[in-house]
Amino acid sequence: MKRLGVGETAARSVLQRMTAKGFVDRSKQGRKTFYSLTDTGSQILGEGGRKMFTGWQSDSWDGAWTMVRIQVPETRRSLRQKIWTQLSWAGFGQVDGGTWVAPGSRELMSVLDAEQLEVSPIVICGRPQPPTTDDNLVAAFELDALAAEYSAFGVRWQGFAPEAESPMEALVARVKLQCEWLGLTRLDPQLPDVLLPQNWPGTTQAQLFVDLNQRLGEREAPVLDDFFAGALE
Repeated sequence: MKRLGVGETAARSVLQRMTAKGFVDRSKQGRKTFYSLTDTGSQILGEGGRKMFTGWQSDSWDGAWTMVRIQVPETRRSLRQKIWTQLSWAGFGQVDGGTWVAPGSRELMSVLDAEQLEVSPIVICGRPQPPTTDDNLVAAFELDALAAEYSAFGVRWQGFAPEAESPMEALVARVKLQCEWLGLTRLDPQLPDVLLPQNWPGTTQAQLFVDLNQRLGEREAPVLDDFFAGALE
């Protein structure tokens, strides 16, 4: 972890928080402590991986939108924040305080858990009617800020040469690359191409990420098994 710039104290603190949230389980064998993913942790990592490498938005879009209207009492602010986080992660944009939209037909039952569904959200799927336009709904997503983030990613990684790195340096670089890209995919609602601005930088940077990730993976291969076995200093 030191090679990744993560100190021992910081690593312990993160593991403790992840354990408290139910993402990992902790067990002891003698003096050693072991951590393993829970089902919830595995699900979250799986969703993140799919979003990073394949996305979820199909190439075709029928013009329909899913609208969610959800009102959470002030007395349950923490629940409201969890719902907003889940909706944002699932590609919804916030029109106003309680109204969220996403292109396509979305199944909310797979986005929110039982507690979050207790507030009885209203879900409607269909095409917007005049005077509402697709552009009005796209405005719910902060695409200008996201475009700037994608462009900054390109500035940082364009011209990076994996072949010039040692296998261990390539492993560290690949972890950093994937962490940065995961951060971007968390922000990206992955709108259909027809709803995106022309020359959308996310498309170019996605190609850059795939290329670098593959080349770094090939370069790190000689040390990967030893790294996960804890055999490297």
